[in-house]
Formats: sequence, structure tokens, C-alpha cells
Amino acid sequence: MSSRPRKKRKTPDNDSDEEDIDGSDDDNTQRSGKRNARNPTGRNQHARVPPLEDIADQIRKYHAENPTFKYQDYMAAFMKDHGIKIGFAQLHAQKICDIGLSTSSRGNRMPKDEQTQLVLDELSKDPLQTRGPRVVKEALNLAGHKIGRNTISDIMHDFQEEGFLKRHPRSKKKTIFRTPLTSVGPHEEWSVDGHDKLNVAGFGVYGIRDKWGGTYLHYRVLPSNRYADVVGVVYLECAKKYGGVPIQGSSDHGSEVCDAHAVQVTLRNEYSDYDPVLIPAWEFLSSTRNITIESGWRPLFYTWGVNVLEFYQSGLNDGFFEPGNVIHEQTSNWIWFPAVQRSLDEFCHQQQNNHRIRKQPAKLLPSGGTPNEFVANPTAYGGEDCLVEVPKPVLDRLLEEARETAQEHMRFVDDDFDVLAQDAYKALGEPEITLQNAWVVFRDMIAQLDQM
Repeated sequence: MSSRPRKKRKTPDNDSDEEDIDGSDDDNTQRSGKRNARNPTGRNQHARVPPLEDIADQIRKYHAENPTFKYQDYMAAFMKDHGIKIGFAQLHAQKICDIGLSTSSRGNRMPKDEQTQLVLDELSKDPLQTRGPRVVKEALNLAGHKIGRNTISDIMHDFQEEGFLKRHPRSKKKTIFRTPLTSVGPHEEWSVDGHDKLNVAGFGVYGIRDKWGGTYLHYRVLPSNRYADVVGVVYLECAKKYGGVPIQGSSDHGSEVCDAHAVQVTLRNEYSDYDPVLIPAWEFLSSTRNITIESGWRPLFYTWGVNVLEFYQSGLNDGFFEPGNVIHEQTSNWIWFPAVQRSLDEFCHQQQNNHRIRKQPAKLLPSGGTPNEFVANPTAYGGEDCLVEVPKPVLDRLLEEARETAQEHMRFVDDDFDVLAQDAYKALGEPEITLQNAWVVFRDMIAQLDQM
């Protein structure tokens, strides 16, 4: 079988020919190179991807909020936020190689003793051992520490074996039966209610939860959750946070919702065209039917609240705190109310709004993602955003007026003492206050106040 002879390459016989072949600066060679390139402009059907430094922080945010790094769970939101399209392979390469992030399943070169210490630090925030490996993994992930679930489980078995027995379903009381819920999308209905199980320590809690995604929208620690003007402030704070009000609010028949009810009815009627007869702006329910928020109190108390009471009571039992001593009581309030609020915000963010809900095909509400994902990208889960937008200046004015009206019911220390406490705190170097060290800071501040 004959083959076509290959054409021999021309051998340069002078300096000019040799220069043409090397093609360092020759125009003809440059033009020839462009002709031979398949895509000399480098442009194709794909949209231009911004430089990595422009989107690195956003990638880190999505990476932190997705413990399992599931591309399909957050890619739609990523592209929507930036107006770009980017392939999984390219994002993964940028994420792993250029930014230095890694998944928990591989690429984690953290020493075992360091992983163990991080897990133990997280467990120290939960003295009653209410959280399982999955919740601990999510908390560590949001803090930027990628540790595998199996590794966390092994560490917890080594150091807190009894916690697994406490969390076993047969060791708990049966939960309240939940009736099926339906909703069109986020902000169709906000469910509001108060929680009283921390009142023994002086902390009232009031919360607002979204019906569609189960998102903990706005939860506040208050001296009392029984005043209508206080609940009105909480409702307006939530409205300002999201830029509007829902189509409908819902609550039980408690008198404390009067101001919130008035805000909802007024703003919805002013800034939407919904018929108040066909779709009431507010629905009053019995406590057993106000299931959206009622069903959330049990995990809040038995996962977060019991630990708050444990840390708080431990300081009362050591004998240093003097009941009836005004300075001691004011200092305790000054330290504990903000500390409990920060802890509550962390609980809502880590253990609720970024907690992945397993896929449930029979469920009428969204599943297979986190509540934050349900709100950020409702169309991906078959919903639509129902928020009734209200101009920011209007919300700012109403909130300022409501806070002025409710200031006496929301104040947990006197104004004069607040100034004094601020000075003592600065003298201590403004240490970070957590539930674990709150009573240590209390002792130091009492000693500082005695010298002032």
C-alpha cells in the first residue's frame, strides 16, 4: 500500500529565511499564526466570567453555606447574583486551586488534633448535648472549617458518647402532630408568636417565621414579650430587614399583636391591590393551628434555650451574684441580654436557616435545600416571591416612632447605668462576651465598677 510522500520542510539557506522560520518579529509569520488558530479572538458562545478576585468572596460565602458543596443547590443563585454563567468544572477549579478552599471529603490536610479541638470547642457551646454530628458539621462549616461528618461523629463518640443516647428518638417525647401546610412562596405569610420558657431567667423571646420556607425571619430577646408596642417594633424591624410586609400575617388571639396587626393591615392595603375580603391582611388562629411558628419553638428551646438556662443558672448558683443588689442586677442584664441575642442570632443562622432539609417528595412545601436557599431562589423550588414592597423612608419613620413609644418596655438597663457600664467595659479591654464567659466578665466588671 503506497502512501503519499510527506513534503520536506524548506531548509533555510540564508539569514532572511531563517528569520522567517523563527518568526520572532515578522509580520507575515504573525498573520500566518492567526490564520492557523481555530479561534484567534478567544470568543465563543459562553458569557465572559469576571476575574476571580471579583467573585472570590461570593464563592467563599456559597462554599461556607453548603457543607456538601452541591453545585446544583446554589449555582442558580450564584449566576443570578452576578449575571454570569460559569461551568461547574471552572468554578470547582477556581474554588479548589485558586482560592484554597476544600470539601470535607477530600483535600483536607488539617491535623487530626486540630480537627478534634475545633469539634470540642463547638461541643462546649452545647453542655446538654442536644446537637448531633450533622448540626455540628454545619456550624463548623459556616465558621470556615471543613471537617467530614464521619470524623466529627467519631470524635463525639470518643468524648460525648452519652449524648447519642440522649438524642435517640425513643428517649424523647413525641412531637406534636403537624398538619400539611401549603403556600405560594416566601413572604406570603408571616407567622408570629412569643416564647415564654426562658422567662424564668428574665428573657422573653418573640419570633417571626416564614410559612413557605420555614425561615426564621426575625427573633428578638426582650425583657417582656407581652406588650403590644414591643411586638409592633419587632414586626417593623422584620419589615425593614426584608423591605416590605407579607401578603398575610398570622398569630393566635393574644392582645400583644395589636400594633403588629395595625402595621400589617395599613401597609398592605396602602402598597398592594389585594382584596381584604378575599385575602385578609391578618388571620387569627388558635395556638394549635398556628403551626408554622409553634412547631419551631420545641427545637429552639431543646437545642438552644436549655443551654442558655444552663449557662445562666451556673453563675447564679456560685453565690457571687447578689439578688436585690441593683448594681449586680443591672450589670447582669447589661451583659446577658446582648449575649443571649447574639447566641439566638447564631442559632437562627446556623442551625435553622442554613440547615439542609432532606428531600421529601410528598411534602407540599419546599425541601431538598436550606431555608435561606428557599427564600433566595424560590423559583427553583416552585415558588414565587410574594413580598409587598414598602418604601424604605416609610419603614424608617414608622420604626423610629414605634421604638420611641416602646422604649420603656424594651429597656433592660437604666440609661445612666449604661454609660457607667460602657466605661467599665472599655477599662477591661472590651473582651468578647459569650454565654460561656459571661459570668467571668460579670465578675471583672463588678470589680471595675467598685473602683469607679
